[in-house]
Amino acid sequence: MKGKRIAAFALALTMSVSAVLPCSAAEEDTTLRAVCVLTSESFNPLVYGNTDKMVMHSLFDCLFQFESDGTVVPMLAESYEQDGLDVTITLRQDAYFSDGNPVTANDVAFSYNTTLEDTTLVYNMTMWSTGVDVIDDYTITFHLANNYCKWENFLAELLYVVEESTYDATNDYTTEAPVGSGAYTLSGVDTAKTVTLTANESYWGGAPEYKTVEVIASMDDATALVALQTGEVDLVAQVGKDTYTQAAADSSLVAVSFDSWSTMGLMNFVGDDAFRQAVFHAIDRDTILAICNEGNGEASTNMYSAKIMGDYSDVAPFTGYDLELAQECLAESSFDLSQTITISVFDSDSASVAQCIQADLAIIGISVEVSQTDSNTFFSNLMSGNLEMGVVAMGTDMVVTEDMLSMFDPDAGYPFNISDELIEMAQTAPYIEDEEEHAAAVIEMLEQLTVECPWVPLYDTPMYMVYSSRVGNVNDCSSATYVFYFGDMTIEE
Repeated sequence: MKGKRIAAFALALTMSVSAVLPCSAAEEDTTLRAVCVLTSESFNPLVYGNTDKMVMHSLFDCLFQFESDGTVVPMLAESYEQDGLDVTITLRQDAYFSDGNPVTANDVAFSYNTTLEDTTLVYNMTMWSTGVDVIDDYTITFHLANNYCKWENFLAELLYVVEESTYDATNDYTTEAPVGSGAYTLSGVDTAKTVTLTANESYWGGAPEYKTVEVIASMDDATALVALQTGEVDLVAQVGKDTYTQAAADSSLVAVSFDSWSTMGLMNFVGDDAFRQAVFHAIDRDTILAICNEGNGEASTNMYSAKIMGDYSDVAPFTGYDLELAQECLAESSFDLSQTITISVFDSDSASVAQCIQADLAIIGISVEVSQTDSNTFFSNLMSGNLEMGVVAMGTDMVVTEDMLSMFDPDAGYPFNISDELIEMAQTAPYIEDEEEHAAAVIEMLEQLTVECPWVPLYDTPMYMVYSSRVGNVNDCSSATYVFYFGDMTIEE
């Protein structure tokens, strides 16, 4: 599931906030300043790279879009019909690219097929679809890969539609963007990685109220909160719990908590089953909740969040915290306890969790250090196999249990040191067509995960964001999906 895991991020501030402040009161009135999560290094949504979704969804419309509660409704699509594994979508005929050309089914198919050519992004499409057919200028049929996928969510989040006729495959698009039909166009990016967007006054959905959007490089939560309180920034996506709590007490700010699809957990890449089992049972999830979440929430009893597990909830129970069992498992391990394991994190909430884990593992003799980096570095190390352990919230609105299991397929997920048996399960279980056999295989894999323990679920995670009260019509689910529609936001003062 490369390229689509969205969690709560925070980057270290490497620039002065004053460097991005407006120069006039007039500009403030129609300029929205949002602090990003992931710094954009490319503006091509069809090729893998560090592309910030906040920016991408401003430049490129999708076929569907999110409502505030996380449900999905048509966007570029006008209507659709599903017949088995075929979904036929009729496009709206009043949607245009920023250069004035109409959005057609050929553009949608081109965007889809070009994404398939990228060795990393291809999985974002093939996990839910097998191909597309253009019926006419405004009609396209998607062929689904299975009957359990949330295909509408993929079409709301990952299939950005670009204009085929102007797309240049030789352009690296690091300073410009392909032509899209979004509410904004790209004006530029400066050396501090601040991205400036200009309103598309001819946007088919109506001219945006905010004429300029500045997407600012990420900053730590404390700095972001001060910037919000002083009016230097207007919106910060995915902040930590402490920042949310402080912001909620400020009448000039709106603080949002949204029950997400994510589970906070520990990835364990150490290639020793008994060691991973020891870690799994040594972590006191209730203590983590008490210290890091002020007692809110419940310790995980499933591999993934309630929103993702669905009908698979409680089918593969496991023993969580059991100190005696942890010590027994460690005694069977060949791991050299003179080593110090590094737990990698990239935000304040996961750092607090990692410190609790550090204390728990010390009790059974496992030495741990916590290393905090920026999110770009974290995920680069994760995908390249350079992490020993990592604390991260896993799960998005797009996926169900079967999709989450694919994270253990080395061809599509993360480089875990797991058995060939578990890998084979990840590569086959989600794709069994017979419903009973399919369910049995999924349950068997969930049970195997409780044996090999490469993933330690801790608790379901709420996601938080904060924005100025001068900004209206912000989707609550943006805190968890990181999909923002700046063109729909209103000026409230």
